[in-house]
Amino acid sequence: MATASQIMAKLNLAPHPEEGGFYFETFRDNSVMLSKSQLPPQYKVERAVNSCIYFLLPSGNVSKLHRIPCAETWHFYLGEPITIVEMNEEDGEVKLTCLGPDLIGDNQQPQYTVPPNVWFGAFPTKDFNIGTDGTLLKAATRDGESHYSLVGCTCAPAFQFDDFELAKRSELVARFPKSEPLISLLTFPE
Repeated sequence: MATASQIMAKLNLAPHPEEGGFYFETFRDNSVMLSKSQLPPQYKVERAVNSCIYFLLPSGNVSKLHRIPCAETWHFYLGEPITIVEMNEEDGEVKLTCLGPDLIGDNQQPQYTVPPNVWFGAFPTKDFNIGTDGTLLKAATRDGESHYSLVGCTCAPAFQFDDFELAKRSELVARFPKSEPLISLLTFPE
């Protein structure tokens, strides 16, 4: 299997400026633009109908908790499983969804959609074990060159950095106190 560096070079992936991991936008449908008046008020700027990226997350890295006003569909492509973490302020639920290649044995899915306005992030599934009581146990360190997840993310309407919001650790811990270890992993210190 190719190394993370080989994939990053082949797909022109660059560090994500906010959340971590590496990405490259592969498509933005500018043939139809949605004006602010056509969108719900949580959208700050006009935008294209949809957009797609490649996203690579090497072992030892995480995608920091963030939220956007559009739905984001994740598609698993290559490598090891990745766990998407969602924290929904409306119902107080914390949800873990595993994307990966083992559809039968390990309860992995090839695709999943995160709803709009939900805090979400991700981590390489094999990097951590999460107990039923919320404890977070780090697995043995693995080489990010040979242990990684390559996924695609599609947003509709299109993603715009103007709408991207990183989570603040203290605010999420106050809302989800039982998930403090997971929140600390997936947020920057304040």
